[in-house]
Amino acid sequence: MKREKTLQIYLGSVAIGGDSSVSVESMGRIYPGKVEECLSEIRAAALAGSDCFRIAVPDEEALSGLIQVKKHSPLPLIADIHFSPALALKAAQAGIDGIRLNPGTWKSRHQYHQLIECLKLGNGVLRLGANTGSLPSRFQKKGRVEALLDSIIEILEVPQKKNFNRIILSAKSTDIDETIEIYERLAEIFPYPLHVGLTEAGEGLEGIIKSTIALGTILQKGIGNNIRVSLTSPNPVLESQVAVQILRGVGLRQKGIEVISCPTCARTRGDVVSFVKEIKEAIQLITSPSPLRLAIMGCEVNGPGEAKEADLGLAFGKSTALLFVRGKIIKTIHQQDALPELIKQLQLMITNQKTKEEEENTL
Repeated sequence: MKREKTLQIYLGSVAIGGDSSVSVESMGRIYPGKVEECLSEIRAAALAGSDCFRIAVPDEEALSGLIQVKKHSPLPLIADIHFSPALALKAAQAGIDGIRLNPGTWKSRHQYHQLIECLKLGNGVLRLGANTGSLPSRFQKKGRVEALLDSIIEILEVPQKKNFNRIILSAKSTDIDETIEIYERLAEIFPYPLHVGLTEAGEGLEGIIKSTIALGTILQKGIGNNIRVSLTSPNPVLESQVAVQILRGVGLRQKGIEVISCPTCARTRGDVVSFVKEIKEAIQLITSPSPLRLAIMGCEVNGPGEAKEADLGLAFGKSTALLFVRGKIIKTIHQQDALPELIKQLQLMITNQKTKEEEENTL
């Protein structure tokens, strides 16, 4: 797919826009005043595939905690601030990587000027995010897409006059069609990187499906530089995992290990469902410099043949399992030894990849 070219900015160490790959944002559930709990949540999101992390900052205590969190965070941080220009300015002065503002909850034009001047002096990013649920009242007589667009145009006036370009835009709706339309409009009009999401998508399967349709469609159009899947869930891990899978599904996330598996049927010779859960848990801490596809199949019928495109795979037999590499069987093992043997072969494959890359880089 052809990607829409935007300006490239850096949110901390993460490049967003330009030729950079689409990154994943997730959002914390824990109050940042609980510093260690907040850091644990960020680390879990990072392991699940997130590249940056947004945290709500409702008061001074939260900001103080966020400043402490930043000292140890493995991911760049975005302070999500509503109704309090003073907190936004303090967060920028403290060097938080990004400041997220909502046009519908920002009231002070004078303090907005101050914030832009402060961001210009440092390396901070301005994340402007409009929402259908908090549109300024003066725009609400228009259709929601037009209202979202007008609110973005208005809040961009100040940074544009000040020649400040470290900006990421988002405009979200709970409606799939509206979300697709507003991002098409934003991509046509503005040069800034776009953060894409469907707001308040919901819980579980419903939220995952709605988000996948909306984000997948937008990304397939070549639009979007950073995404978030907004799910009703107790922590950001699931939304991070879903975002990564959406990027993989549209061919935009090329690193890491992808697990494919059969749906199981009456031919299944082993407990595929449990084994897939075990292998996914086991590979969480294994990083691969190049994309790897791992296949788990329930029988010889859909084993090496159907999964021949996989780099490494396992097909269950009656009490044994066939281990195969790119469709060719390399070993028959007992099912009880399947998990450690698969991990061993996977780590060997990754080691060989790294060695090959190092040799290529020295030529």
